[in-house]
Amino acid sequence: MRSSRRLATAALSAILLMSANVWAQTVPREERIKAALIFKLVKFVEWPATALTGSAPLQLCAFGNSGVADALAAADGKPARDRIAKFRKPDTLSANDLKGCHVLYIPAGTRDIASGVPSTLRNRGGGLLTISDQPDFARRGGMIGLSQGENKMTFEINLRLAREAGIEPGAPLLELATVVD
Repeated sequence: MRSSRRLATAALSAILLMSANVWAQTVPREERIKAALIFKLVKFVEWPATALTGSAPLQLCAFGNSGVADALAAADGKPARDRIAKFRKPDTLSANDLKGCHVLYIPAGTRDIASGVPSTLRNRGGGLLTISDQPDFARRGGMIGLSQGENKMTFEINLRLAREAGIEPGAPLLELATVVD
């Protein structure tokens, strides 16, 4: 089990490093790696059938201005699972602005999540996967929290909140994550 986890971690790290090279070179390396990780994570997530109908694109949304958002914009038009990724930047975290988003990246330091993830994001059915590099994001009401440590990017998943939103993280993702509740 431990060796398969190491192998999976090494494989994911290699994929992320290769993917990071295709993101915009004007964005700092760490931000490009976070964007590549977000794009790779969505390939291991199942959304409810009502969230992704027909051949609709997988909408990657990034709130606010950040290097991660700029790098994530490079995913626009790329294949993501059996769909095409579509990138957009909502102006607010209101339900109207987030309509159609399947993934929402919120950068660390965003005032709107400083005291925790707003209930409007947590209680949205229909499969909105929330991701941030805000410290303790997954422990404070978000679904996936990114963090950097010892020359590698790690992530936490709040499995209960993801499942309440109808989102099912795949086994490979759960093997690499720290699961919090």
